[in-house]
Amino acid sequence: MESFLLITNNQKDKDLSVTQIVQDYLVNKKHKKVKSFVPESRDYDMTKEHLDGVDCIIVLGGDGTILRVAKKIVQNDLPILGVNMGHLGYLADVDKSNVFSALDALCEGAYTTENRMMLSGKVMRGSEEICCLDALNDIVITRGGSMQILNFEVSVNNKMLKAYRADGLILATPTGSTAYNLSSGGPIVEPGADMTIITPIAPHTMLSRSIIFNAEDEIEVEILPPHDLTIEQLIEVYFDGIERIKLEAGDRVVVNKSKMTTTLIRISSASFLETLYEKMKEN
Repeated sequence: MESFLLITNNQKDKDLSVTQIVQDYLVNKKHKKVKSFVPESRDYDMTKEHLDGVDCIIVLGGDGTILRVAKKIVQNDLPILGVNMGHLGYLADVDKSNVFSALDALCEGAYTTENRMMLSGKVMRGSEEICCLDALNDIVITRGGSMQILNFEVSVNNKMLKAYRADGLILATPTGSTAYNLSSGGPIVEPGADMTIITPIAPHTMLSRSIIFNAEDEIEVEILPPHDLTIEQLIEVYFDGIERIKLEAGDRVVVNKSKMTTTLIRISSASFLETLYEKMKEN
């Protein structure tokens, strides 16, 4: 690799000191070409000039920063190396204290890559497609405003699965299984797996559990009207907690395995189980 783009979360590296150290090391010690991008907003809107000629993106931040970057570069098929600037994460592979050895390994080709599955979510209102967005972690249907619970039906491959009364529904990738899915009682899945997890949020039944499906299955969630039609319900679908679309009764969210993947660079020899163990020690 000869050319790098550094993307910095300036809430994690407020004075950009780590960014400058990384840039100086790559340019002066490794004689590499380096561009730098510090987003001024949470939109992370990169231009073609930022990405042209780049072999790899180095993200200085945390898992949330990597999610935002992954969404913006999904069409560019560029690998991402995450440098963790906060708490131990699942996506950021390198701790800032080990950044020099990681950069050495990166420049010497001593790394592996992992292609992470993504989900594609399409919002349909009648026959009209409202949007179609990808997610690396999860697609979450949830309520806002009123405390009234949601009513929705889930179908898989055009066959009715279950009608739910719950606060919402999480559709997660294996990568996202350790995020909101885990907090809601869902299972942890090895991130290299190829499957989709659905986990209801605070279901109003004692029998609702997470269900794991083959990644090739098409999952459709139809929003049903509330029991009390006098109350205006705010229902939203979130893609990786970043993009938000308002839903109405009758809308359908159709979820498939995305054609896109996110490529993560792995330098650490720690396995997923070792990372999981370290995370669990924090709690």
